[in-house]
Amino acid sequence: MPETWLAQAPRSDASVRLWSDSGRAFAARLRELAPAADPATRTYAARFTILDADDSVALGMTATVTLSHAADAPVVKLPLAAVINRGTGACVFVVDATGALELRPITIDSFDEQTVRVSAGLDAGDQVVTLGVQKLQAGLKVRTVTR
Repeated sequence: MPETWLAQAPRSDASVRLWSDSGRAFAARLRELAPAADPATRTYAARFTILDADDSVALGMTATVTLSHAADAPVVKLPLAAVINRGTGACVFVVDATGALELRPITIDSFDEQTVRVSAGLDAGDQVVTLGVQKLQAGLKVRTVTR
């Protein structure tokens, strides 16, 4: 898990979905958190215990763990491709009133294979670039297309 989640993880509610049966969710509890980050990914290994496991759960199965917590701020759901990290944390490109791009830091609540839930950093009505963000720079002028 990323370093920014370390303080929140022990207080979060965890659920596990097995890849073999993604329709079911199991409650889980954080059991172990690595004391140091992996040098290659700069993330911390976390181990969870499935609290209500049954016979369908076997050791070594692939699963997705989701952490959630009560949040005061509304959550915005974006495509995962909208998020970029250039070494300073998660950011998105927001189009201002003049059509110029602003690289804005965000707080990620959770993410899965296709989407990210943003809990802070965006305001109501913000237009966010969702594709090609790796090619953009702050200050560039863009033309928006609405679907």
